[in-house]
Amino acid sequence: MRTPTFHRAVLAASLLAGFAGATQAAEGFKVRYPLSGSLGGEIVAPVDNPGFFASVVVTDIDIDKLTDSTGNVRQQPVNGAFATPAAIAGAVRRASYSGITLVDLQQKQTNTNLFLGYLSEGMVGGGRWSLVVNLPYTTRLDRKLTITGATPTLSPLSPALTSPPLPPGTAAAAQAQAQAGFNTAYQAGLAAQSAANTGSVDGMGDAEVTAAWVYRKDSLKVIAGVTLALPTGQYDAGSAINIGFGNFYTLRPGVAVAYNPSPSWTLAARGALAFNTRNRDNHLKSGDYTALDLAAAYRSPIGVIGPHVLIVKQHEDDDGGTQGANRFSASGAGVFFTTLIPVVGAALNLSYMKMIDARNALSGSFTQVRISKAF
Repeated sequence: MRTPTFHRAVLAASLLAGFAGATQAAEGFKVRYPLSGSLGGEIVAPVDNPGFFASVVVTDIDIDKLTDSTGNVRQQPVNGAFATPAAIAGAVRRASYSGITLVDLQQKQTNTNLFLGYLSEGMVGGGRWSLVVNLPYTTRLDRKLTITGATPTLSPLSPALTSPPLPPGTAAAAQAQAQAGFNTAYQAGLAAQSAANTGSVDGMGDAEVTAAWVYRKDSLKVIAGVTLALPTGQYDAGSAINIGFGNFYTLRPGVAVAYNPSPSWTLAARGALAFNTRNRDNHLKSGDYTALDLAAAYRSPIGVIGPHVLIVKQHEDDDGGTQGANRFSASGAGVFFTTLIPVVGAALNLSYMKMIDARNALSGSFTQVRISKAF
């Protein structure tokens, strides 16, 4: 199993997944970070094979809910003012209302990422330099969003129908008529919002460029670098459904460390910080966040297998949005398997990640196939 061809193919995957990943932003209840996980069987690879490498990654995303700050299906408070469409007893009457809506979101998405990279021949500080470009494309994004909720009860109409003297029951009848008209308009508004947030789209995603320093000594491997995410994806500030994250940049410095406590096992961790600029289209500044990936890999006779865990938390409030602080938080757990495809000398990595806790986030599962090859 541990042939030079396998090591070179898996090395390609280690550099590609180390920092630049298929992404999801706090704008739209998601962040520019690979929630499918960025550590897999590639953590067993050596780092002494310079040259070009490439990888194709296909990720199937199944979103089953949009969560609020408690982790439950999102509930949105609504409040506002109502005015009768015509004068009642010579005056337009007004009322206020407040209520709660339930937001049910179902989304199917398939992302394809092409990674192209190079590992330097020369050594710097005992390690090699690497440059990776991530070119994402969403071949399918189908979303259905349904907003439901009981129509709130209007406050008493104002000014009150007390003068001039009116027949008994006039105020109650006017209140009931206003409530009936408001109910029709309110439910129609919920249906319109649901329709505006439902649809399908495809197109380019936000490209990323990663520069990293790759080092190995004995049983220790370190990859330290920085990723810059660019606003190249399909994005319309006036649309509710976008593939790109918005007209802003994200800088993600980070470090990945892998250690072999025994010939059969490798333990790995990756930590990253993310800094967002302000979206120039809607002036929203998505809060900065931190991410931690953990994985353990066991070398079996047929391949490398193990669990992986992901934690991403926004540590800064959103600024300029309509949802308040809206701090994104997501934790997931899953499993991966990596093996060699002898015919083409490439590494095949299969992985699955399921969100086990998500707050102010899209929550669901991620199934991924990654093929990597060094040239």
